[in-house]
Amino acid sequence: MYLIFRCGGCGRHLYAEEGAATRTCPCGTRVRLDKVKVISKAEDERAAGDLVRALQMGGREMTGFSPAG
Repeated sequence: MYLIFRCGGCGRHLYAEEGAATRTCPCGTRVRLDKVKVISKAEDERAAGDLVRALQMGGREMTGFSPAG
């Protein structure tokens, strides 16, 4: 099971395997998984990646990220 959440530093959507202690965002912020608000859960890594991509594309006006290409 994978947890989907947002980075507290930059707002990027991320995922991590359930049971992991921390996840480091590309912005450099180390996120403690016991402190995050879980947005959703996914059964496998592929589903988690797809969900994070969809969330990031929908929220790009909030985070400043834009799609490549």
